Amino acid sequence: MRRLLLACLLSVTALAAAQQLPEPAVILDKEVVGSFQSLPVQEGGRIKPLDTYARFLLLRIHGKQSIAVEHEKLPGIRKLKAIEWLLLSWFRPDIARDLPLFVVDNSQAVGEIGVDPKGLRDRYSWNEIIKGREELIKRAQSYGQIDSAEQTGVQRNVINLARNFFDFDAVSDFLTAARTDWKKEVDAILSPELAKEVTGGKALNVWDLASKLGTLIRENKIQGGSEESQKILNLFIDTTLRPGKTLAFIPPDDAKEEAWLQVEQTVTNLMREGKLPEGELKISKARDALYAASLKAEAFKPAVQAFVGDIRAAAEKRGELGQVDREVNYYKRDDFTHALVWYLLGFLVAILGLAAPQTRWAKWAARLAWGSVLLAVYYNIHGIVLRCLIMGRPPIATLYETIIFIAASCAVVGLFIEKVTRKGVVLAVVGFVGALGMFLSNRFMALDGQDTMPTLEAVLITNFWLATHVTCINIGYAGALLGSITSMVYVIYRLFTRGEQAADFRRLLTRITYGIMCFGVLFALVGTVLGGIWANDSWGRFWGWDPKENGALMIVLMGLIILHARLGGYIREIGMHALSLLLGAITLFSWFGVNQLSIGLHSYGFTAGISLALNIGYSIKFAFMLACGWFWLQERAAKRAAA
Repeated sequence: MRRLLLACLLSVTALAAAQQLPEPAVILDKEVVGSFQSLPVQEGGRIKPLDTYARFLLLRIHGKQSIAVEHEKLPGIRKLKAIEWLLLSWFRPDIARDLPLFVVDNSQAVGEIGVDPKGLRDRYSWNEIIKGREELIKRAQSYGQIDSAEQTGVQRNVINLARNFFDFDAVSDFLTAARTDWKKEVDAILSPELAKEVTGGKALNVWDLASKLGTLIRENKIQGGSEESQKILNLFIDTTLRPGKTLAFIPPDDAKEEAWLQVEQTVTNLMREGKLPEGELKISKARDALYAASLKAEAFKPAVQAFVGDIRAAAEKRGELGQVDREVNYYKRDDFTHALVWYLLGFLVAILGLAAPQTRWAKWAARLAWGSVLLAVYYNIHGIVLRCLIMGRPPIATLYETIIFIAASCAVVGLFIEKVTRKGVVLAVVGFVGALGMFLSNRFMALDGQDTMPTLEAVLITNFWLATHVTCINIGYAGALLGSITSMVYVIYRLFTRGEQAADFRRLLTRITYGIMCFGVLFALVGTVLGGIWANDSWGRFWGWDPKENGALMIVLMGLIILHARLGGYIREIGMHALSLLLGAITLFSWFGVNQLSIGLHSYGFTAGISLALNIGYSIKFAFMLACGWFWLQERAAKRAAA
């Protein structure tokens, strides 16, 4: 069966290559691309723009949301946006299959399937991987039977490559049905009598063919299980059913149906029932008509606009067009990249100002740093607000959203502290933390490769609790992390400065850390109590010793221990910073570490592949704690010497 499918695939590819092909310039026309960007589709239960679908499909397969190109048939083009790459894959798969698309982190993975490896981590085209297709199938099936926790890195690479290869394979075949000469194919498969009854001796499209074949099957003129029916089925699988599963873009005529339809479903329904609702059939046929229109530059743009307009009108009629245009604008604005740039600039300028205190430059540096960080906070918060409007819910529901929210929370709290202290150091910390947060959010999104605005699990669809418990917990995280980073600044400053003026500044850092910690512990405590109330409402118990619950409790208890020890005189300056660093490590564990355990009701979200980053974070915290221990030993030795 596998060989038969491969033969059918190659025959269809050869047929497409022999036909007239649209010019890339027609496909990549700005107005055409703009129309397709705003095409509403449904994925994961959510209505989103085709632009979003393309972005995260390319991100998962390629590791980026754009692809560098160098192709003789794309003169003057060096980079394609995700939506442009998707359209090229649909209309000119012959070009798309030449592009270095599939990212492979370990070259041994491609070596295992008989493909010549390039760099240790490199990208390969479809035409390069197709040579090892059979071995890729065999090894992916074999490795897939191994428990994910026991798979080696190479085995995971092979499994991911297989998934990405066949996903792109289906995408590049999305318009194969429109390119197929159905009369020729039917004449080659069916007996002359049946073929004439199906085609009437004329060219026909897949929809006419599906309707007539369905009638013949119901009338038992084509027997199920016969050689003819099997060949027809294989042809439909390769040209229509398999690629037709890639995208749900057909709003059902029945308003009670929530799930949008894929081409695979409409073809199946047409064969089974002999008819389709008018709107569904119109959009289904219009998709295939796009390919014929693409062969004539003057006809393509109106055809695309009509196709997109019909789907948008159907979606609007169902009340589901929603925030599609706003989401397109959200990704065009790219607020978090702007925030990264301005946070980083603010950090660098603030550092330069600290390097030359009590000078005219320091005053100008402070003003520039304030302006940069304020702009960064604006972009950070604006991006979060747009996400809230698009999703119609509070700002935090996924691990990705915790990163951008905590970065904004740290920035706002830090700016308030800087306004009070006016020393410049907190401004530098804010710039560093904000830039780090934006960078980590981008890396997490690339590692995850999934839509960052997914449909929520049923237990999370409660806006009141998302706005209270989750928000409070994450502000608590922000306070604990900002306090621990301030303690890291304390350690660095103490290592390289001496004198009474330096001691005064260290005492200021200690007061700042203490204030931030009080703020963070308050929100962590309130958030934990609210979480227990939510758990009682959703799961029937206030506390279940779930790993995430335990992590939140650890933050609260550690924070209370620090505050009480400080008030009781058990710890002073060095001790408080050491414990603040420990609280930072505990916060990292509660934030991301517990999701590595893969147990508990809170272990939702992507976490694979971040163990190394977490371990580095823990190691940095404990290294700074050791430095605090060294400071304590130095002070103790100095006191003994003085006595």
